[in-house]
Amino acid sequence: MAETQAHSEWGLDLPRRSSRAEAVAVAVETRIGVEGLEPGTRLGTRRELGELLGVAPSTVSEAIKLLEDRGRVTTRTGPRGGIFVAEPGLTLRLARSLMQVSGARAEVADALAVRDVLEPAVIEAAAAAAHGKAGLDGLRGAMRAMRAARETAEFYRCNLEFHAEVAMLCDNDVLRTIYESLLDAVRAREPRLELLPGQNRRTLHASRIRVHQAITDAIVAGDVAAARAAATAHATAGPGRVSPHP
Repeated sequence: MAETQAHSEWGLDLPRRSSRAEAVAVAVETRIGVEGLEPGTRLGTRRELGELLGVAPSTVSEAIKLLEDRGRVTTRTGPRGGIFVAEPGLTLRLARSLMQVSGARAEVADALAVRDVLEPAVIEAAAAAAHGKAGLDGLRGAMRAMRAARETAEFYRCNLEFHAEVAMLCDNDVLRTIYESLLDAVRAREPRLELLPGQNRRTLHASRIRVHQAITDAIVAGDVAAARAAATAHATAGPGRVSPHP
């Protein structure tokens, strides 16, 4: 079947360059979320979804595989079979729970404290995972942005982006989900890195850059021992106080 324009209620806009299967998967995920479809809700058969979305059966099959891998749908065979909304997995439940953090100052401070505890494990896991050159481009780009930052506010935003890139390289789904959710809660309040009395901005930036470059080097090399040492150095890096906006 030739792929046609999808039914408008699914909000599917087939891309020309990126994966059509990914576009279908996103459309299904969006509908599950927007309509609040409960686990066990039948979405249809592969053929029915293909007709509704205006895509070829092979595209639907590929999209269903993506959704199964993400724990969003399950498939059942037989006369009453088809594609069904899955029970949310642990990582999805954690993400939903952490999204409820309100952003109050006390909660942001708590999020920062927990993030700091998890950080060494995230850094070590990122170093332990195998990554191709493309997977490291984001990390290197974040490092360049930190070096280019002039103002402390911009520098700290780049710092948080750097740690988001590190988390993306962590292959422990539960650890990554918790860490990224905490990081999102912190970033939502636009925290500032404040200089302490008598502290020099350039000195602070230089010390933080050295530590983050050591983290980058360890991850690129896949050196877990070096990553552990860099994480320890990061935890005890030069002074500075992080404060969420009021």
